[in-house]
Amino acid sequence: MLFRARSLDEAVALAERESAEYAAESDFEVLDMVQAYRISEGDEEVGAGTEVFSVLHALDLSADEFLDRYDSGPAHTQSSE
Repeated sequence: MLFRARSLDEAVALAERESAEYAAESDFEVLDMVQAYRISEGDEEVGAGTEVFSVLHALDLSADEFLDRYDSGPAHTQSSE
C-alpha cells in the first residue's frame, strides 16, 4: 500500500490500520510486521517509474535456490509476453 504520511510513525500507523481492516473483511491473520520506506523527499511527485518497494538479500544461495525459497509461485507472478 502507498500512503502519504508526515513521518515514519504515521506511515506505520496507517499501514497497521489498513491491514487490520483488510484482514477483518477477508478473514486473514495480521502478522506483527510492518515495513515502511520513504520514496520521495518533500512534495516530489510519485508517478510512473517510482520505486515503491525493493528488497535486497545477501544470502549464499544460487539463483535457483533463492527462487525456490522465496518465489511465491506462478499464482503470484504475472509476466507480460
